[in-house]
Amino acid sequence: MWSCLTSIYQSLPTHIQNYLSSLKAVHDMGDFRNTFTINEKEGIANKLNEGFVKFGSSIHPIVKIHPITKKKFLYINPGFTNHIVGLNATDSSNLLNYLFTFMNKPEFQIRFKWTPNTIAMWDNRCTMHYAIGDYMPQKRVMHRVTIKNDNRD
Repeated sequence: MWSCLTSIYQSLPTHIQNYLSSLKAVHDMGDFRNTFTINEKEGIANKLNEGFVKFGSSIHPIVKIHPITKKKFLYINPGFTNHIVGLNATDSSNLLNYLFTFMNKPEFQIRFKWTPNTIAMWDNRCTMHYAIGDYMPQKRVMHRVTIKNDNRD
């Protein structure tokens, strides 16, 4: 399943778009932090801290502009975005919950139906995706390509 973060941004009320354009959010290793504590009875905090030191967190604008299309899009997702810089915990949580709920509307989603020899490609910068295990017992093969820079010159 994919959601278009450009369409989501464009569907937000103008006053919210304007407000979000001035905000930044903290992104961290999100749900992947759980992989550091699986089957760990002792030292869970140590393993988690090791993972955090290795991967850390970063701060990104909530609204970004795509380098090719020049369209604005939301740059947040429930798996990695955990706090809005400058807001207290309650206000940050409330705003993120509003946005994540808004982002999950079916009108922003597409569900890809896998059939033999199909290929799906997406721009990870401006889509939110969720892998649904509806292809079982078949195996899904995925290759990630990262673009080093977007300069067209």
